[in-house]
Amino acid sequence: MGNRENLLSMKIYVADDDRLNLKILKRNFKDNHFIDVTQFISGKDLVAGIEHEIPDLVLLDILMPDMDGYEVLERIKDYPAWNHVPVIMITGVSGADELDALQKSFEKGAMDYITKPYRQTELILRVKSALTLERQRKELQTALATVKRLENLLPICSYCKKIRNDSDYWEDVEVYITEHTDTMFSHSICPSCYEEHVKPQLKQSIEENRKK
Repeated sequence: MGNRENLLSMKIYVADDDRLNLKILKRNFKDNHFIDVTQFISGKDLVAGIEHEIPDLVLLDILMPDMDGYEVLERIKDYPAWNHVPVIMITGVSGADELDALQKSFEKGAMDYITKPYRQTELILRVKSALTLERQRKELQTALATVKRLENLLPICSYCKKIRNDSDYWEDVEVYITEHTDTMFSHSICPSCYEEHVKPQLKQSIEENRKK
């Protein structure tokens, strides 16, 4: 799947109490082949949606009853499991009010801002830009997880079972573990080693004593 298809299949949530605006957005997304767009008629509904499944992007109207866009934005950014989700604020205010809304949105953690009426090209470009950044964040997160797993791999000799340490020296397993953890060792003998090593040695020792 190519980069374009990846973006178009990412999950988008939209919240706006104006059904006409939702209809316009739905048409814009459909015209541009986005396939996973969920719409909500209120901020509370969107929060409930995120609790069920976390999206890749949220488009959030500012002026909504009960729970406005700022409150929803704060809820998203204050919750550790959600605060990575990019949020684009949308509103119909203009002039000085628009500047205030813009400043307040960014202060609360929004990554972008779109004004009504929507210009389809601008809307889609901003959405794709936000989704691209989120996809890159996910790829980086995956890469870091892979590096972490690789860091937990220890080179061990197939014959003597010594471990190669961080300084590229080979040392006994118990030495390495003692130096890198709080583990203390006590020595014992497992049943298989007893049968393979200890028992023959005891038998040999008894036989040698009898010959003396």
